[in-house]
Amino acid sequence: MTINPGMDHVESMLSRRSNKLVQAPGPDAGQIKLMLQTAVCAPDHSALRAWRFAMIEQAEIAAFTDLAIAATRRWGREITAQKEQNTRNWMSKVPLLIGLAYKISHDNSKVPEIEQTLSMGAAVMNIQNAAHAMGFASYWSTGLGSYTEEVPEALGFDSLDYRFVGFLAVGTPIHPTTPAQRPDPMTMTHVWKPK
Repeated sequence: MTINPGMDHVESMLSRRSNKLVQAPGPDAGQIKLMLQTAVCAPDHSALRAWRFAMIEQAEIAAFTDLAIAATRRWGREITAQKEQNTRNWMSKVPLLIGLAYKISHDNSKVPEIEQTLSMGAAVMNIQNAAHAMGFASYWSTGLGSYTEEVPEALGFDSLDYRFVGFLAVGTPIHPTTPAQRPDPMTMTHVWKPK
């Protein structure tokens, strides 16, 4: 898959939408590197370089799904048999799952954690826009045990030093992506004037 030369950057962003149902083929090593290069172009106050990514490839996704479901249950959250089956069916088709975290700069009085969180969000959005421009779809999930300690730690992100923000499922859309109904941004906008 290549970047569509007829679609400029703004048109690409305007047509992007989340799509949970993806399948192989996923991005190859070169495309993954390019997506991650866009991530590290996110705004980054004091150049903290805090973004971290854990790649879970298709061959390892079933084992990861087992771990995430068991950890979620140990955490005390009920998962019905139907929810478990739906999760397993979804994950069985995902060619690439990216764990998303940022390294917390605990002692940095210049950059409050909210700015670190915003930088991570911008990095993830850059990955999603890059994936879309390459012809892939992505879905940002905070399920799969994101809010347990066990799942992030299994991916190398201990809760003392990292803030885990979920996963991106990336692959080829199973169904054609239809345009989303978006609100008029001007209904959320006002012009400030001094009193």
